[in-house]
Amino acid sequence: MSFSRVLPGSILDQGGSSSSLADFAPQSILALAAEPRRAVAVLIEPVEEIHRLVGWQTVDLSERASPDECKSALMQAVRRLENQFNISLWDGERGRPHLHSPGQAVAEGVGQAFAVADLQAPLRVWMGGLSGGGSLAAGEAALAGALCNAVATYLPGPHQSAGALTREFEALLPDVILIVGGHEQIGPRSQEQVLTLSGLVIEAAARLPAEERPLFCFAGNSQSADAALASWRQRTGGGDATRADNVFNGTGVSSATAVHNVLERLHWQRSLAIPAMQEIAGWLDHSVELSSTQWAFAQAVRLWRRRQQLPTLHGLYAAADRWLHVWVWEMPDQESDGLRINCVRPGERPEILADWPPVRLVSGDWPGTWPKPSQPPPVLGPQRPTALPAFWWDPLGLVPVVAGVGQTTPEAVLQVLTADILLEGGTEFAGA
Repeated sequence: MSFSRVLPGSILDQGGSSSSLADFAPQSILALAAEPRRAVAVLIEPVEEIHRLVGWQTVDLSERASPDECKSALMQAVRRLENQFNISLWDGERGRPHLHSPGQAVAEGVGQAFAVADLQAPLRVWMGGLSGGGSLAAGEAALAGALCNAVATYLPGPHQSAGALTREFEALLPDVILIVGGHEQIGPRSQEQVLTLSGLVIEAAARLPAEERPLFCFAGNSQSADAALASWRQRTGGGDATRADNVFNGTGVSSATAVHNVLERLHWQRSLAIPAMQEIAGWLDHSVELSSTQWAFAQAVRLWRRRQQLPTLHGLYAAADRWLHVWVWEMPDQESDGLRINCVRPGERPEILADWPPVRLVSGDWPGTWPKPSQPPPVLGPQRPTALPAFWWDPLGLVPVVAGVGQTTPEAVLQVLTADILLEGGTEFAGA
């Protein structure tokens, strides 16, 4: 199997001096990433009419690092990058990256700063349902791949009590209470059972202090949803509540998308509420926003699929604390791609990923549980060049941080991925 880097000649070999880099300050880009286990700073410069990666610094963190420690590590990574090139990248007086100002006598700082970050731990989900092999199994399948951990599953029994449930909530501290159960269009009996379960859970949660109450999410019988949400809001004085599609409709078909969307929104809201995240967001120019690592990597996989003219592409970001799987595919006659995202613990390959295509793009260490493909992927249309690699690999795990630049300049992302980051392997003749 062949294995080569996709770049014409590294900019690092040209030994970028402080004077040459400073000349590009208005066009240069500082890309940052703050994650629970590491912080990364990347410097991107225009060289010969394309964007190139000229340097990066990574600071690793312990498993117990706090968000403030992650933010400090990100500042440290920027400082290291400053020392590497002897240029000004951090404004000590303002406590933020040094952004170039038009009219400065000396070109200093960078033209733009981007950041991806996600310092919120996986959400803690408490789930109650009516049957272990039915609604709870469908609920567990719906939670699989979301940024969450199921801390408990609950079936109603003869000795149930609101007081015992309150004590359980106090001990487990869930972020979300998820209620599932009740087939669709079965009749009032199904609705009655799931509403009885909801009533017991609501009574227990209403006894918690207001600041400790989780989000209430109802993903059971759709005809019962309005009554369950109204009861929650009445008993909790307007507590946060939402509904999602029934995860188990009684036909053997489960629906996870709506629950995933609820959890994804809540996870990002909680992440943005962290003071360290708010400070990092304040470092950026007003024209750009702080993005999540998940969003950035998904955008990179989308861009790469289109650039390589592939009908489908499965990418994996193998971070230290989580593995993020992204599957994108062409949707003819539509502007957007089809998209599925699943987040799993490192080393896991759950059944939910069984129907996914082979992994062909990896950022981070390539996991042994996903062998490198040996055959090139199929391509779109007859005009595709015949030579195509079987996979692309970023051993340094820099794809998400670079992809954060894509919210304003996606072509810069593709240029850096092609010239400086991705290794390609197993090149064969696609038309053979």
